[in-house]
Amino acid sequence: MVKKNLKETFQNRKFKSGSYSVGIIAAAILIVIVINLIVNALPSNVTKFDLSFNQMYSLTDTTKEFLKGLGEDITVYVIAQTGAEDETVMEMLNNYKALSEHIKVETVDPILHPNFILEYTTENVSSGSLLVVSEKRYKLIQASDLYTTSMNYNTYREQITGFDGEGQITSAINYVTTNDLPVVYTLEGHREGEISEELSKLITKGNIELKTLNLATVEAVPDDAKGIIINAPKVDISKEESDKLLEYLERGGSAFVVDGYETGGKTNLNTVLNYYGIEVFDGLIVEKNGGNFFYPYPYYLAPNKEAHDITNSIIENRYNIFLPEAKGMRKADTARSSIEYAPLLTTSDSSFLRTLQNSQAQSIEKQDGDIDGPFAIGVAVSEIHDDKETKLVAYSSGYMLDDSANLQVSGSNYELVINSLGWLCEMDNSIAIEEKSFSMSSLQITAKTSTYLTILILIVIPLVILIVGFIVWLKRRYR
Repeated sequence: MVKKNLKETFQNRKFKSGSYSVGIIAAAILIVIVINLIVNALPSNVTKFDLSFNQMYSLTDTTKEFLKGLGEDITVYVIAQTGAEDETVMEMLNNYKALSEHIKVETVDPILHPNFILEYTTENVSSGSLLVVSEKRYKLIQASDLYTTSMNYNTYREQITGFDGEGQITSAINYVTTNDLPVVYTLEGHREGEISEELSKLITKGNIELKTLNLATVEAVPDDAKGIIINAPKVDISKEESDKLLEYLERGGSAFVVDGYETGGKTNLNTVLNYYGIEVFDGLIVEKNGGNFFYPYPYYLAPNKEAHDITNSIIENRYNIFLPEAKGMRKADTARSSIEYAPLLTTSDSSFLRTLQNSQAQSIEKQDGDIDGPFAIGVAVSEIHDDKETKLVAYSSGYMLDDSANLQVSGSNYELVINSLGWLCEMDNSIAIEEKSFSMSSLQITAKTSTYLTILILIVIPLVILIVGFIVWLKRRYR
């Protein structure tokens, strides 16, 4: 009787239906477990998505391209107690590991291994710091350098304003794998513009060492100089100093020159530029093409970018460059045939140069004596002689190395600066990634874009709404 009841139970339709449901549920659970196992086996850069503002914790294309060419083994030691690592930094390091098989990450507990750091440095290393090591050298990144802070004057407390993890880590990897680290001197003694802390940090991230140089106190430019930065001097260099510069350049040196309208003419400095095929026109460039200036000032230039190793990344990413109050440059008629002259930034055909004698004119229209454009406001020149190559980059706006001008275009001015220094120093992999700020960036639009947006918002959109409303009214009226 019991067997009969059991048999009937197993053959019952409800039992069969229930067994089918249990089987489906079991199969579903098994599938979920398998999917989770597969997902957990995948690298974090594939399975996790950065939804933060400004892609705060993702790696930029610059780092990704750099890691593709990495051919040397690197170990990143995280100096922290096990379980107390910074989750954000560890997540970023996992992304590095996922993109290159040459990168290895290890946590070193300073309590369990107190002598480990002494093998590399005697510095006081704080918890959360990173030690990046290759066969050539090492680089220590203090935990405090991974985040940027500023004073909140409402609370009078330091607050975190940005994350610089990628900039510091990529720079460190580049540093420990680079064969030669160049030294660049900044000229002083002529009331030059200061290299800001922000730009200095960026140049240092590019693994370029900055030193100062006063040509009036030395017999010649130091032998270790890979380049010289001349940043908007308020007074001209002397004839003796220009001779020293020319002697340095002729033996294969390089120079980065910034000299804008607001600093006036420089006879001796212009002599150096002219010797390498650059003719300088003192005066203020006024741009008449709406797509080449930032509204509403026709001398706040948004120049055209010409193809060159220096500008290619700017062009590819469609970045704007913001250069207020620039003077003009062109290739000199006297330039030697051995000089390779390449404009980097140019004005439109409708631009003109307001000459110094017309500087008091109230109208922005062209006056008698003003010079028709186009002009270059960024130039790169090179010359090979005696198996040595001289390189020179010149920009004709004194705001080229200015923090506020750079902020207006979200950092693209400084990217151009780093590209220029990389080209001058012959660094194929010069990398300097700006920190990712927690604050909003400024947006500058050209006069042409401003006009289009005004027409769109004030005319096109209201007109479309009126037409659609009229059509709907007609349909209802004659339904």
